[in-house]
Amino acid sequence: MTVSLAELLDASERIQSADHQSFNGFNGLHGGLAIAALVHQMRARVGADRRLVSVNGRFIRPLTGPIVVDADVVRNGSTLTIACATASSESGTSVEANAIFSAGSARRDPVFAPKMPSGIADRPSAPVVQIPPEFIPISQRMEIRAATPELPYSGSALPVLCGWIRLTDEVPVVEERITILIDSLAPSYTALLTELRAVPTIEMSIQLSADAADSTFEWVLVRASTTSADAHGFVRETIDIWTEEGLHLASCTQLRIVR
Repeated sequence: MTVSLAELLDASERIQSADHQSFNGFNGLHGGLAIAALVHQMRARVGADRRLVSVNGRFIRPLTGPIVVDADVVRNGSTLTIACATASSESGTSVEANAIFSAGSARRDPVFAPKMPSGIADRPSAPVVQIPPEFIPISQRMEIRAATPELPYSGSALPVLCGWIRLTDEVPVVEERITILIDSLAPSYTALLTELRAVPTIEMSIQLSADAADSTFEWVLVRASTTSADAHGFVRETIDIWTEEGLHLASCTQLRIVR
């Protein structure tokens, strides 16, 4: 691998890598990485004093290289900035996203966040999960350890996956690293399955905690749970991510489809 995740994200508005395949998820550029690339370009147009509050993405078609990213500021208010971005390939626009950035100061209102789940395996003793790189190529850039017994495609009773994860590529920008990591588990719905099937993302919404930007971490705990699955193949999923110390970093909801 000659190009790192950080180098790909820092590739300006045109992303063209000889080893682009190694950044792919199910089909095309990994979803969390695609959103991180759009956040990177939106951030370049937003003041450094503004923290990322949320980013919402829509996946129109698989994103394959070369990739062209366009970003713009939609509104720049005194406390909120709203930006938008698209990623396009030769087939046309593939991913759209909009993000909210805030310059608001801390308030004295009551605050709370999702608690890290209990009854999970400690990170050092958790078994390593081996993901076939031919199915999920970007898995080569991560280390994943199972925190609960449920595994992808294991015919589990519950559509839940929980794992300790770190990127083996360095991504120094915390908001970009969180965006990639929160989408790094297999779809939780696959825990119910016994055959290899893709469950790609159609829509993704990520909300970062107020403390995320100032956090330091290598390993995170990611928990994903399917909340509903309908007869047309649409799957709705919620995901949360914490540091090893229990600091909640972000929440995510996804709409997926079973292929």
